[in-house]
Amino acid sequence: MRLDYRIQNALKTELERLLSKHKGKQPVNLLFYYPLPIEFNSKKLLYIYKRKKKVQIFLPFMQGISFKIVKYRLPIQKRAFGVYEPSNSSFKISKLDYAIVPVIGIDKTFKRIGFGKGMYDRFFSTLKTKPQTIFICRALNLAQCAITQPYDLQADCFISPFASLKFKDINNGNMGSYKLYSLRSSRRRR
Repeated sequence: MRLDYRIQNALKTELERLLSKHKGKQPVNLLFYYPLPIEFNSKKLLYIYKRKKKVQIFLPFMQGISFKIVKYRLPIQKRAFGVYEPSNSSFKISKLDYAIVPVIGIDKTFKRIGFGKGMYDRFFSTLKTKPQTIFICRALNLAQCAITQPYDLQADCFISPFASLKFKDINNGNMGSYKLYSLRSSRRRR
């Protein structure tokens, strides 16, 4: 699908930029997702980044109304809600560096409009340090007002086939002042 190709290129460019900044000896811990049919098909990028030596890929593993993260490994099995997951494991990581999160859209505060279960919100609220978060969406669904809740997950970057945006707090911690920076903007061919 051509739209997925645009997302894939933009996401790969952003991930390569982020990974190039990571100079430590520890591997980069990256939370990905295994796609549902309505989501961006991330399988090719999962394969590419799984093969990198300095990157560890994790996927969500549902537990009740939230999830934990497990190391990405085969086989992947279809579980609740039609979600594919690797086998459960007790592998622990100290922190996530980056997270790729599927969304339906975002509101003006760059918070996630998701699929209605709140699993990502619950999971991220348990983390001691928040990873840099990239939202992925097949459409450019931007609400012009704040329609999310205070506990909803907020992104650092939003990538769609039509635009890629970065979110920056321009007032040193004052959550009332935001500015959007465009990473890229695509024009439709006529």
